[in-house]
Amino acid sequence: MKTRELVPIEELLDLASLEEDGRELTPRRLREALPRGWALAEDGRHAYRDARLLFREGWILIVGLVVFGTVGGAFVLGAMPRGWAGVLRLGGLVLAILILGGIVAPTITRALRRRS
Repeated sequence: MKTRELVPIEELLDLASLEEDGRELTPRRLREALPRGWALAEDGRHAYRDARLLFREGWILIVGLVVFGTVGGAFVLGAMPRGWAGVLRLGGLVLAILILGGIVAPTITRALRRRS
């Protein structure tokens, strides 16, 4: 099992601005102030990425990919010519998608990780 990486909360929050109002920094206030997708560790001084966010909202992406992919695939197959010309054209489309996906997907992933 992979251990979760702990990050000091000082890297995620400006503790000085949270203390300005004079109220004590409780674990509840720290949890509320953390950015979305982060959870407070048991020690109260570190935070970790909360994987539950993926499971809470990831199903929307999966359902969308399946539904729209199926509908798009039906349109593509309906427009393909019959015989070897259609097979070659479909093979070219699949190859183009795999090449573009291999270039675009890592770029988007890196950009999203840099942003968070």
